[in-house]
Amino acid sequence: DIGSTNVKVVLVRDDGATLGAAQRPLVWERHGDVAEQDAVALWDAVQGALRDLASAAGSSVMGRVGAVGLCGQYSSIVPVDADAQPLAPMRLYLDQRGTPHCYDVLGRHEEAFTTWLERHPIPPVGGGLALGHILAFQLDESDIHERTAVYLEPVDYVAARLTGVLAATQGSMFASQLIDNRTLGATAYDPDLVAMAGIDPDRLPRLVSVGDAIGTVLPDLAAEIGIGAEVPVLTGITDSCGQALATGADRPGRVGIAIGTTGVILSGVDALGVDLDHEVLAMPGVRTDRYLVSAENGIAGRAVEHVLDHLIHASDALGSHGVADPFDGFDEALASSPAGARGVRFLPWLSGSLSPQADASVRGGFVGVSLDTRRVDLVRATAEGVAHNLRWLLEPVEVFTGEAAEEVVLTGGAARSPRWSQVLADVLQRPVRTVREPGHSGARATAGWALDQLGKTDTDWVRLDRTFDPDPNTADIHAHAQSQFTAAFDALRPLNLGAPPPAS
Repeated sequence: DIGSTNVKVVLVRDDGATLGAAQRPLVWERHGDVAEQDAVALWDAVQGALRDLASAAGSSVMGRVGAVGLCGQYSSIVPVDADAQPLAPMRLYLDQRGTPHCYDVLGRHEEAFTTWLERHPIPPVGGGLALGHILAFQLDESDIHERTAVYLEPVDYVAARLTGVLAATQGSMFASQLIDNRTLGATAYDPDLVAMAGIDPDRLPRLVSVGDAIGTVLPDLAAEIGIGAEVPVLTGITDSCGQALATGADRPGRVGIAIGTTGVILSGVDALGVDLDHEVLAMPGVRTDRYLVSAENGIAGRAVEHVLDHLIHASDALGSHGVADPFDGFDEALASSPAGARGVRFLPWLSGSLSPQADASVRGGFVGVSLDTRRVDLVRATAEGVAHNLRWLLEPVEVFTGEAAEEVVLTGGAARSPRWSQVLADVLQRPVRTVREPGHSGARATAGWALDQLGKTDTDWVRLDRTFDPDPNTADIHAHAQSQFTAAFDALRPLNLGAPPPAS
């Protein structure tokens, strides 16, 4: 599981049991429009996690590995040479440098907006999408572009380093916006979209079918980590696909919610489409008969971690309050503040808002702070604010799919916290079930999917743990808080705190 903040490697048996896990941290740089990650360091982290796993599991277990599956963050691009060596830092999904070039596409072609809407279905508006990254390399860094063999997404980059094969899929290249997604299972780029975008087609990786074994682990790496020769590596899938598999988000009456760095609601739908007003869209997943529905709020768990680490447990000129784990005491703090956090509302848009109302310039904070407010109220308000943002998004998702979400399955870091899970159930006023091993759920589900593609298992890989029923006594409290939450978004937008200051 290739994230933006860590790499996780999980070893699972064909009956679904976890045999071992390892992870390595990743760092990334952000300033202004720039958001980058060292692709060499990313591959080093993958190799290090594989070595750690092999050391802990032992040769007898590693020798029985039958497949490698990959999931990870997407809309991030790294240019590589023919040997899959990176030629520049990876541009992450937060990098905005290609946005002007995307608007140029709209300006050059009167029909661009409607063509992309019909075929993709996101218009070429930049905002961190991979098309903008590729255009920025091609147009602004021609020396890198000329040396580039292909531009790869993170899962395809790691697959290439594992196998030596440069390839991608319709799903992994979704954010490149160069494929006609009206047909699932496409293995060719749309020549009209490529031409209108002005992309050099020779720098695009060839497309293979999702679920294909694109190659085998290179002999030197296989020997180093102790797996057998000819172990197949399957096509990479997005982390949204991995979490949808883990939560069973495609099942009737259910949605999956992943609260990690960001918050995402996942579901399924039969037809390609997009709700531009609320940033809800259908995209290729792992099936060839149904689309994945994905709607991303923006940062979620990262906002909670920021409040805990930099406000509650800060070490600064006012004193040393730091702890090894910022979530120490988190559940106790949630229990020590009542539903509604004594009127405090947390607005989680610390780096802008995505769905259901996209606005990169809006900023968050606490409102409703009074003389009665205590630190525990700030903590509870933060967890509730993330939940209110998801509640705001859930209705547009239900309208988009045409199906009520009677049950929510939660994964990601939030699922490790019983109190946070209960907060989500109370705010959403829906039962919330958590997955087992939520920290590894995407990787585990991807492993199971990989084995399924090879015909090596028919196990149900959706493993659920606890159920949290909504407390009806909190319904009115959270309904009132929800109205305040959405009103605060509109009220704060004129402040435009995230926008650069006007020129003097």
